[in-house]
Amino acid sequence: MRSRRLLAIRLAATVGILSFAALAFASGMDRLSSLSPGLARLVPEPARAQAERTEARLALAMMKPERAVAAAEAAVAADPVVPDSTALLGTALLLARQFDAAEQAFRVAARFGWREPMTQRYWFEAAIQAGDYESAADRADAMLRAQPRMPEAERLLAPLASTSQGRAALLARMARRPQWLSFYAGSVGDLSDEAIDRRSELLIALAERGTQLGCAETRSFVDGALKRGAREQAEGVWTAHCPGAEPISGLADGGFEQLASPSPSPFGWTARRSGDLSIRMPENSEGGHFLRLRSTASVSRLVLEQALSLSPGRYRLTGMGTAGRFAASLGCDRSPEVPSGVRGDLAAGGQELRVQACERLMLGIWLRPGSSEAELDDLKLERIG
Repeated sequence: MRSRRLLAIRLAATVGILSFAALAFASGMDRLSSLSPGLARLVPEPARAQAERTEARLALAMMKPERAVAAAEAAVAADPVVPDSTALLGTALLLARQFDAAEQAFRVAARFGWREPMTQRYWFEAAIQAGDYESAADRADAMLRAQPRMPEAERLLAPLASTSQGRAALLARMARRPQWLSFYAGSVGDLSDEAIDRRSELLIALAERGTQLGCAETRSFVDGALKRGAREQAEGVWTAHCPGAEPISGLADGGFEQLASPSPSPFGWTARRSGDLSIRMPENSEGGHFLRLRSTASVSRLVLEQALSLSPGRYRLTGMGTAGRFAASLGCDRSPEVPSGVRGDLAAGGQELRVQACERLMLGIWLRPGSSEAELDDLKLERIG
């Protein structure tokens, strides 16, 4: 039983280390491209350590374990106190499936400190497999402190975030407000929907435990989540971390006051500007604002978008403005599509919308072709069934 457990740890570490190393090598290929293996062999023996490390990295990138082991062993012999050399040897031995020797190499590498990413990743994977989430969180924290903008941070932290013990250990490190937390909480980037859900849950839990990051630090994440239609997740993070923020039910900024503001709330409309579309927000007689739009396109243009969180049912969207020029549509896990089968006119009595069960719902307002300007104001959304 114990041998099977050790084998599982080794195999998991192999997969983790090699995937991590491949990413690291890819990001450094611009530097390696200026080095020729042929020239590296001409480097005098006393100064060969760096050349051998370059040889080992290239061999690992080409998945040639024997060549990588030989070069890494030479690097260790030439410069045994540099942790990169020993970590490269451990990675090469993993690729060669020499697990016991690899473990010994990484034990030696670990004595040189916490800044070498391949070494930390090896022991991180081993700790995860052993269920030692405290040690795994320490290793993850060390890697992210060394590289706060690590592109693969989400994949690194996913094993911790997927269990209650792992989340508790990770949240304890996040509560210390390490530098990497600003980047982790600051952007959605190209995260998957699942990753957005996982990250928002962690950020909300962090606030519940007493660490509130503030509005500015979470604004980019909230904006990005809203653009992806993740209204519930964005609202949860915003109300958890932004002092005084209140949950918003239904449609936000129906009068377009926030859209006209120099510092708008993250909740509300996103204007979809284009070269053939003019959007103005003049003041009305009461000091508020309304929309005035003109399009030179021959097809309907998506002019406004807003992420919503609505239960399934029938709704009516009504507004004041130019009849016959506007239509609304919904998108589930995607941008709203061109309206078809429209029931009613939102600027003349209201348009009916049917909401299906959807976690990421987007509402879009479209401007139909026309030679004159069209006006829109005072949008309201009510449930009718």
